[in-house]
Amino acid sequence: MKPTTTVQIRKKEARTKRHAAEKFRRWIEEQRRRQMQAERDRRRKWLIFLLLMLLDTKPAQMLFPSFNRTPMPTPRADQLKLKKRKRADDETGERPAFDINEHIFFDYSTRPGEHHLHVVDGLTYEDILELNRIHRPHLFKTPAPIPGMPSRYADARPHIWSLLDHLSSAYHRKDAITALKLLVSPEAHEWIDNCWVSDDGWKELKRCRMKTPEMTLREFPRAAERWREQQRREAEERKQEAKETPDNGQKPPNAE
Repeated sequence: MKPTTTVQIRKKEARTKRHAAEKFRRWIEEQRRRQMQAERDRRRKWLIFLLLMLLDTKPAQMLFPSFNRTPMPTPRADQLKLKKRKRADDETGERPAFDINEHIFFDYSTRPGEHHLHVVDGLTYEDILELNRIHRPHLFKTPAPIPGMPSRYADARPHIWSLLDHLSSAYHRKDAITALKLLVSPEAHEWIDNCWVSDDGWKELKRCRMKTPEMTLREFPRAAERWREQQRREAEERKQEAKETPDNGQKPPNAE
């Protein structure tokens, strides 16, 4: 082996050893840095924990007062009596009005003889309705009656989906059609009358049912518009066929 080649091999081996030693040194430094960072994080967490514990003590609360200094209200002694309202009078059948402030300090048990009517917190269904009438009056608003509404739907405003379901019954169909015309736009009345005259026209009305009641009401004018467009095209086709048919020939039916 030539001396030059031996020197090159030795230099290469020395360079490889230096690179390996440098890589190992960097790895050791990285491990030490991570250990020191983990130790600092652990100490920081303990300091935060101790600080929170100190802030929860009374001396710290005196130095750092809270914004909410209003004490909790204490109920009066006369309000802590565990008793229930009197039952309904046997003669009149009336009970005293429900008092929410009186009920808060009760034991939330049912009144004697009303265990089978219990719903929640000692309240019956009648008590819940009475509370809703006081605190949620918007739930008991009665809509104004619609003039011309059939007697079947005069007590409450009918739901559009209920009317579409009633169309399947021949007994309810007439009243359902009348109520339907009072709910939908007047633009669809002509199409509804045309469907009412035909035998299976009620099936076309039921196809207007959409995902929501609002979408269902908006679908009726659109369906009526499509029906009018179809009638217009059929009239134009009949006129065109009448023009193309000779005078001495047989004319198509319904042609002018």
